[in-house]
Amino acid sequence: MKRAAATVPGPGRYTVDAAAKALELLSTFSFHERRLSLSELAARTGIPRATAFRLLSTLEAARFVTKAGGEYQLGLKCFMLGNVVAADLDLREIARPHLVALRDVTRETTQIAILDHWQVVYLERVPSPQPVGIMRARTGAILPAYCTALGKTLLAYEPREAVAAWAATQTFAALTPHTITSARRLLKELRATRERGYGIDEQERELGVRCVAAPVRNHEGRIVAAISVAGPTERMPRRLVDSDVATTVVAAAQAISMDLGAGSIAGEDAAQPAHGGRR
Repeated sequence: MKRAAATVPGPGRYTVDAAAKALELLSTFSFHERRLSLSELAARTGIPRATAFRLLSTLEAARFVTKAGGEYQLGLKCFMLGNVVAADLDLREIARPHLVALRDVTRETTQIAILDHWQVVYLERVPSPQPVGIMRARTGAILPAYCTALGKTLLAYEPREAVAAWAATQTFAALTPHTITSARRLLKELRATRERGYGIDEQERELGVRCVAAPVRNHEGRIVAAISVAGPTERMPRRLVDSDVATTVVAAAQAISMDLGAGSIAGEDAAQPAHGGRR
């Protein structure tokens, strides 16, 4: 049975039928039905299956939807437009006070990012008050995940089989002498990241820059982002693992998670991926 969508324009003199149908497909998704098959989308909208497939293919190419395991879900472009509509009442707004506080405590640059198409998308960045002549990442930047603390943290909580399958198809460029360039070594690093609960970057993307990142969970306990502290090698702790900076980053990530409604979540299995490689 076709479901009415109040947000979709009805027939009119200036209405474009294909655009109206595409919007109707997007409007079919909800918090309770975040993933739908082609058959389900066609049945709920009344759009012929072949037409729905073509429209969804167009939306997928534009990253308004993504497809995994035969099901569609809303893509990053919807998230980006939602940010505009919500006037920043979102993850960025909730996280920013914590990022500022984390920057003030560590006196180094803090940032938050999500995973999309196996890449890191930087949502917000709070610069260090100290001179930083390096660190080229900026808000809105899209960087490889395999060589950043943020990316490795997010990859660590993706389904392991999916990460392994993706990694097996990749050629990891050596951006510095410290970059992980093999799938085997990356997967080993991701296991270590998940076990300790945070990721590190030992000058793997940029010489002279080291970083610690920790995952952020939403009200369902799913990983939706990661935050990090990054700074020049000489100002960061000699050993990042078990450092005070790592403890502080994890605490800040947990505080953001609490503000997102995550509650008290502990244990490896509590964190389930929300974004990432499937997109």
